[in-house]
Amino acid sequence: MRKALIIVGGVIAGALLGPVPPVRAEPALSATGVRTEPGIVEFFLSARDIPAGTVLDRTTLSVTVGDQALDVTTEPLGVGQRATEAPKRATVLVLDTSGSMTGEPIVAARAAATEYVRTLPSDVQVGVVAVATSARTIAVPTVDRPKLAAAIAGLQAGGETALYDGVRAAVDLLGKARYAQRRIVVLSDGADTTSKATLTELRAALTPAGTPVDAVAFRTPDTASDVLSDLAKRTGGRFYPAANAATLAGAFRAAAGAFALQLIVTARVPVSLAGREERLTVTTTVDGRPVATDLEVTFAADPNAAVPLSEAAGLHRLWPALEYGVLGLVFLALLLFGLVAFAPLLDVARHRRRLAQVDRYTAQRPPPPTATNESESAVARAALALSEQVVKTGGLEERLALALDRAGMRLRPHEWLLIRALVGLGTVVLFALLLDPWLGLLLGIPAAWLGTYYYQRRRAESRLRAFATLLPDALQLVIGSLRSGFALSQAIDAMVRELPDPVASEFGRALGETRLGADLEDALTRLATRMRSADLSWAVVAIRVQREVGGNLAEVLSTVVATIRERDGLRRQVRALSAEGRLSAWVLLALPLGTGAFMFVFRQDYMRPLYTEPLGIVMLIIGCLLVVVGGFWMSRAVKVEV
Repeated sequence: MRKALIIVGGVIAGALLGPVPPVRAEPALSATGVRTEPGIVEFFLSARDIPAGTVLDRTTLSVTVGDQALDVTTEPLGVGQRATEAPKRATVLVLDTSGSMTGEPIVAARAAATEYVRTLPSDVQVGVVAVATSARTIAVPTVDRPKLAAAIAGLQAGGETALYDGVRAAVDLLGKARYAQRRIVVLSDGADTTSKATLTELRAALTPAGTPVDAVAFRTPDTASDVLSDLAKRTGGRFYPAANAATLAGAFRAAAGAFALQLIVTARVPVSLAGREERLTVTTTVDGRPVATDLEVTFAADPNAAVPLSEAAGLHRLWPALEYGVLGLVFLALLLFGLVAFAPLLDVARHRRRLAQVDRYTAQRPPPPTATNESESAVARAALALSEQVVKTGGLEERLALALDRAGMRLRPHEWLLIRALVGLGTVVLFALLLDPWLGLLLGIPAAWLGTYYYQRRRAESRLRAFATLLPDALQLVIGSLRSGFALSQAIDAMVRELPDPVASEFGRALGETRLGADLEDALTRLATRMRSADLSWAVVAIRVQREVGGNLAEVLSTVVATIRERDGLRRQVRALSAEGRLSAWVLLALPLGTGAFMFVFRQDYMRPLYTEPLGIVMLIIGCLLVVVGGFWMSRAVKVEV
């Protein structure tokens, strides 16, 4: 009953009121693909929703920055070199070819669709979906107009109406490529009858796609204009009622106005605007009415352009003075370092002159070394003397000596300090050449200092682990020698000859101390302290107790070795069980750092507020503190003492 009333009402309204004019949106401009170069700015300008047959009035086009008008040149898309960079645009025609369109309706639909394709700009890709009992894709989006005309001309009417499936197929066609502008034009003369998709499912598919649907309701006895009007309203499209063939063609021409001819606009940028961020206002006339749009643009700086004195009087003039000041400070620092480093050479040169005066009265003088060797040795002696003075002044000699002993590095503390200073100087020079002098100075010294520190620490940890691994075997060799009748010192000496470093070198050093008069237990205690070995400390305690109380030292050491092996096995088991927790801790710590570094490199605009805005700086500090606290908590949670 309701469908019959709608049909009767539509027929009466068409008879009394005549053709209903299609709704037309207001014309609008859009600018995309902005490109800036020194002295120019270039972009694509397009107008949408302009009346059929109307083109952009290039003579009235103007580009202004505030009150200043720029010199503008334009050319149609397809002529300029940037035609291939233009944003893609596409539309899909969904044409009802059901049985109700048989006869004159299908002929009028084919003619209107062909005119629609011809009216569109040449860069707009067009696809065609025919709707009958099922939806069929007649042509995928293409700019081949003859192919589209042939596909439309071959449409025949027959069958039921799968309107919802046709619109869904159009959404899928437009979703397969990235289009800057996309639309769907639907022509139907009746309600959906055989679609697999429901109206609710179709609305759910159209909402995330963001594709406007222009609906054309062709006047036939089966018209269901309420559904088409709802689809157009929900998607931001337009609804065109068409009562006959003439109004149908007009509706398609109005729908074609959503796409307009694009222009490539090139504007000359004056020197006063170079390097500045401004708002461009683009204005033209469409159908006798002014239409405008604006966009934010950062103009490219022109290095060859002359900058006005009013702009150069500030930082541009102050920056060279800052550079000269920094260079002067660096020169003074190097001069001071040279004076301190080579001050001992002054005394050496004076003593050498005195010795030369005395050598004149000797019978023979030894041939003096070459000047190059004297210079090199003098510089080396001066540098070593300076580093030795620094080490003794700062009280670092004992700590550096112990750290170097643990790492097995045969260097004296002041030699290691000099090497670290030279590595730092080389790193500063390398970073300054690769990056920037300031970055080289700021990053080179900390990087070299931390790098050498972690190198020494890594060697020490590796050596300590190797010592702890070999210690049970070393004690087992000592036990075997003791059972064979050797004394303790002889057993240790035999073990030193059998095992590799670091056990051999460290126990050999302890034996050397005993030959100089030290007690063996004291030498082994110092060895345990130097190598941070709690197991060796227990063995030394066992040796001391045996010396004072008596007993079988081999049996006592056998018990100690068994305990060490059991503790080592338990330590390995705990490490295996906590491996997942430690790996999770590393992943959780690396995730924010890696993500932040990735975003800073590839999406720097998103990260800039974190270090330019006060709130962002506070958030960054809080985030870093939370990462540090979380890392400390996780390290305590996965650490198990055995």
